[in-house]
Amino acid sequence: MYQFEKIKLIIWDLDDTFWGGTLSEGEVSVPAENIKLIKDLTDLGIINSICSKNDKEITDKELKRIGIFDYFVFNSINWEAKGKRIKKLIKDMSLRDVNVLFLDDNHSNREEARYYCPGIMVGSPEDILGLINDVSSTEKKDKAHKRLNYYRLIEKKRKEESSFNSNKEFLLSCNIQLKILDDCEKHLDRIHDLILRSNQLNFTKIRSSKEELDNTIKDGAIDTKYVVVSDKFGDYGIVGFYALKDNELLHFVFSCRTLGMGIEQYVYNYIGRPNLTIKGEVISDLSSNLIPDWINQNDVQSSPSAKMKIEGLTEHAVLIKGPCDLYQIYPYIADTESFDTDFTHVSDKGVLIESTGHTTLIVESKRLTTERKSFLAAETPFIDVEVYNDNLFKRNYKVVVISLLDDANLGVYRRKETGELFAFLEYIHPLTDSKNWDKIISGEYANSGVKFTKKMIKDFSEHYDFLGRNSPEQIVNNLDYIRGNLSDQCVFIIMLGGELFYEKNEYEAYKDRHIFHKAMNKEVKKWAENFNNVKLIDVNKYLVDQSSFYDHFNHYIKPVYYALAKEIVDIINDALGTNIKETSKIKMVQIRLKEILAPSYHKIKKFIGK
Repeated sequence: MYQFEKIKLIIWDLDDTFWGGTLSEGEVSVPAENIKLIKDLTDLGIINSICSKNDKEITDKELKRIGIFDYFVFNSINWEAKGKRIKKLIKDMSLRDVNVLFLDDNHSNREEARYYCPGIMVGSPEDILGLINDVSSTEKKDKAHKRLNYYRLIEKKRKEESSFNSNKEFLLSCNIQLKILDDCEKHLDRIHDLILRSNQLNFTKIRSSKEELDNTIKDGAIDTKYVVVSDKFGDYGIVGFYALKDNELLHFVFSCRTLGMGIEQYVYNYIGRPNLTIKGEVISDLSSNLIPDWINQNDVQSSPSAKMKIEGLTEHAVLIKGPCDLYQIYPYIADTESFDTDFTHVSDKGVLIESTGHTTLIVESKRLTTERKSFLAAETPFIDVEVYNDNLFKRNYKVVVISLLDDANLGVYRRKETGELFAFLEYIHPLTDSKNWDKIISGEYANSGVKFTKKMIKDFSEHYDFLGRNSPEQIVNNLDYIRGNLSDQCVFIIMLGGELFYEKNEYEAYKDRHIFHKAMNKEVKKWAENFNNVKLIDVNKYLVDQSSFYDHFNHYIKPVYYALAKEIVDIINDALGTNIKETSKIKMVQIRLKEILAPSYHKIKKFIGK
């Protein structure tokens, strides 16, 4: 038996449940009261989805015919067993199975759903009348269908997310914007609803009455603020709330709509990590004191204490330019007025700039005129002038830090008529090879979130030849060009690639990456011996075994990034003076490694000190 007050989602079987008959065998009869029920549930803010063994095209056509296709989200319509599909559906919607009702006429399907989702409520077609009665006696608070629209937004995000190699790469592409506002009285109803309904991200579990909440907001001794979030997919509205008194959080609660976006971690670190007594189970870990780089990445919005100028350094003293390894390392150093960064980000054009540290693009940024850069960006939708950012050469940096990860991954293309070079997407699936087009368009192959069409790829292929990825020798030639165009006083720090094989690798493009890194590192080390002002950071000193990896060949556990950050800071200090050394180490983010204990911690401790 279901509990109506707990329901946030109803998953419907169709044949002999929602409608009479079997669609694949002919016409079906759809009770008018069932159609009305779907619309009434939506008015209440209860979401509807489908898990049916049917042909999707025929089913969609029938739902459109009866006028309710747009009332369902996250539909799973195919001929596979239902248990795993229902479990995935609930996970993709960031819901708990205890808030889901599954209706099916088949007893074995209901029991299979219970097996995979132990807390799920199940029912048969006989329960539909009870739902109709429950709905008729409940106030309809969402006639604008805000909750349905939110889940449509999340459904769109999930589809695009599947085209990225990593969750962080996807988050960086989302252009997540967050605001913390204080006119809480104006939004009392929404905040109260958030406190009552949220469980997975409700850290204090205090279910205040509306009157109690109103008194809390009006109490001058309590700091109360709410959080609104938007991204390129849409506006999520109010998704968080906190109440802070005497450095103790009375309320700290967020909507599951933003689960996995790092919103709660951002806010907790932004407000200075006050005391928080967590009650019950939550599914977010607040132990990291890093503010996620993918939130408000176009703004300089960080905690008041996060900006710190290193004494003795002028503006633009240090540039850190590159992919995921460097932006993972950077927070362990400091966020300073003297540091510039150029990480993966979304440009104003809406293009994901993920190849900022590729040596070919750095060389081209110096070689090409402003006019040619603008021409290339105008000619191709997924090229942006920002990939040719030449600040590395324009500003008189004292230290420049880059990484070679992009060179080992991205394919290089040359414009046929004029010779300009462009690096983009995994080398293993060239854009110019028509056999890859369908899978790039669908997202089965990495596409950086670009909404490719065959015409777009064909136009690009007519103008560009594929050269493959850079060879170790070409990488060295590029590094030599870059070094030759920096001032003699500039220290050039280069991150090498990892050579330890990752046993859990699932990506074809990374199958032999450790082998390529080894060859690349060998050539770069040989070249670097000729320069006193080139310093190499070798991650392999800290890759002890498989426990050194996080979830990807290029993603490591926190102690590894901390060790790398320390080595970079030491080089900067040695190059720029003892005053920087003192202030930099004092201001460095203090990570107690024992609190983020990892299996390989003791093995690498000797490299990073206490």
